[in-house]
Amino acid sequence: MLKRVLLFMSVLTVLSCAQTEVLNKDLLKIGVPVEAVTLFPYGSNDNATARMTVNIFDRLLEKDEKGQFQPGIASSWEVLSPVQVKFNLRTNAVFHNGELLTAEDVKYSIERAIVSPEVEHIASPIKNVEIIDPYTIMLNLKDPFAPILSHLAHSTMGILNKKAAEAAGQDIDQNPIGTGPYKLKAWNRGQNTLLEAHTEYWGEAPKIANLEFRVIPEASARTIALETGDIDIAYDIDAIDRERVSESADLQLIEEAIARIEYLGFNIEKGKNPIWKDRRVREAVTLAIDTDGIINSVLFGSGTPADSVIYKTVVGHYAGLTPRKRDVAKAKALLAEAGVKPGLEVSAWTSEGQRQKMLEVIQANLKEIGIDLKIEVYEWARFLDGTGKGEHDMFVLGWTTVTGDADYGIYNLIHTKAFGGAGNRSFYSNPEVDVLLDNARKEIDPVKRNAMYKTIQEVLYDDIPFIPLFYKLANVGASKKVKGFLFDPADSHRLQTVYFGN
Repeated sequence: MLKRVLLFMSVLTVLSCAQTEVLNKDLLKIGVPVEAVTLFPYGSNDNATARMTVNIFDRLLEKDEKGQFQPGIASSWEVLSPVQVKFNLRTNAVFHNGELLTAEDVKYSIERAIVSPEVEHIASPIKNVEIIDPYTIMLNLKDPFAPILSHLAHSTMGILNKKAAEAAGQDIDQNPIGTGPYKLKAWNRGQNTLLEAHTEYWGEAPKIANLEFRVIPEASARTIALETGDIDIAYDIDAIDRERVSESADLQLIEEAIARIEYLGFNIEKGKNPIWKDRRVREAVTLAIDTDGIINSVLFGSGTPADSVIYKTVVGHYAGLTPRKRDVAKAKALLAEAGVKPGLEVSAWTSEGQRQKMLEVIQANLKEIGIDLKIEVYEWARFLDGTGKGEHDMFVLGWTTVTGDADYGIYNLIHTKAFGGAGNRSFYSNPEVDVLLDNARKEIDPVKRNAMYKTIQEVLYDDIPFIPLFYKLANVGASKKVKGFLFDPADSHRLQTVYFGN
């Protein structure tokens, strides 16, 4: 009898807690696969970090869910010449520490971004920032740079509070003082990140007062947490769970095609394995991989084979290339020609479940041509650090062309100046491509610019510094009570518009 009473009381407690959760409209719980590497916007250029910092910091201008420019810290701007842009700043933007933003903060922030190894490639076209008055700045460029506005809207270009940043010193990632709609409440590494509404936000006030980003590495566990109501939103629903979420009476699947590529990279220059310097070996690996098999078995059809390093919606995409078809016999012949004997041992780094499954397919594919692939799985921050330093042999990673322009989609991945953490983890260097990329940055004529990117994509297709695998659909799973969610084209979502409804 006592057991029954205790069980009944336990059930009542669970129901009571569940009811409390349902009625709590002041907390939005988001399940994320990995946590931010840092909360310092110039400290890392990865998606997990951006998903936090876009809610904490504002940029001079923003891109909306349709990819259109919108005012940010700058209420307006004017392109005065190919190398000068004037920005009028808001006079009512208040930092989380209560200080008003001024031109000094913007100048300080951009100058820090220019010298930051992780984001220098985004800010490097800027020569300097002139302060015209406390709420007006002039941005001077080194050379004409067509996508400058897109770069300024990049997630990493958040505006810091100069005073707070200087006082924080090396601990700046623990003290992210921005003007964004949310401010940091607590960061419990490995568990969750808590944000609370910035009550003096200059824009539309956040509709939900508190955000909890909860780290749930396993995709299936995020889906279960969503189904049970333990979280309200789950980022990156696994392909195997897409149908389950979309058909649920209580859940919604929000899915969009974004300018994101998944690719297999080789460590060409810094690797301990000299075979990757031989283009024939790289092509052999390319011909061995069953991309359709990966899309069908791992993604359950939620992807399309990549024809280039950039997606078709990106400015500068060249549509004249086609994905290579699998050809095991030719792959074996290329390896024999290169003097590679069966039993070659290689390794590939990855960081999480779905990419590990991708590598398992690739592992089986390479076995067919006599290559033994060892899969090495690392925690996200360790993966980024190690591949940035060149400690890997091969790796699987994704890249989103956040700006929607070919410069960002290609430059970061292959320019010699972007070696390491900036994006070129293949450590590929091609002087011809470097020159083309540098010239394309300066070219204002779109026809001439696109012609340069066409040549670049043709060279990359032939040279194979890495293997573009597929373009992947991005998604978010959510309770149907979650309203107002705007899917960000860069997959780093701003959440101040989200609210609970029936």
